[in-house]
Amino acid sequence: MERQNGFTLTEMMVAMVVGVIIVIGAGQLFLSTLHTFRQTESLGRQQEALIFSVAHITATLQRHGAYDATGEPYYRLQCVPSASECRCTLQDMSRAQPLVTFQAAEGASCARDEPVGTVVGQAPDVYQVVLPLGPSGQAVTFHVTHREALFHPDE
Repeated sequence: MERQNGFTLTEMMVAMVVGVIIVIGAGQLFLSTLHTFRQTESLGRQQEALIFSVAHITATLQRHGAYDATGEPYYRLQCVPSASECRCTLQDMSRAQPLVTFQAAEGASCARDEPVGTVVGQAPDVYQVVLPLGPSGQAVTFHVTHREALFHPDE
């Protein structure tokens, strides 16, 4: 009787199936990692836009209020829908240039052109700022007090 060398057809097929399963698993792991990276990168860009915008808006509103001497707002939020997204630009009206442009998240209402910083109730020196940079397009709302008007009310 001759002794058989090598693997049988069944062993080769089982090894190939195991190899294919391992390759598919590695591919799925790569795709899920890539998807997570893209989501994290998108959230990072949104967070960066929010922090930058809030820092500039807060500094201006605390020093000068939301409107200049002629009654024009210092900042305007302009959002326009495009093919598959909503692009928003925060305009610095005193310098006549965009401060930051960002993609509003899904769920945000698009097509708006409004001043940033509205007076809150009976407090003329407190402004409410609303930016569509929250999760799922929700508005991030915060309040800023015009400090100069509080400390020097007769000016």
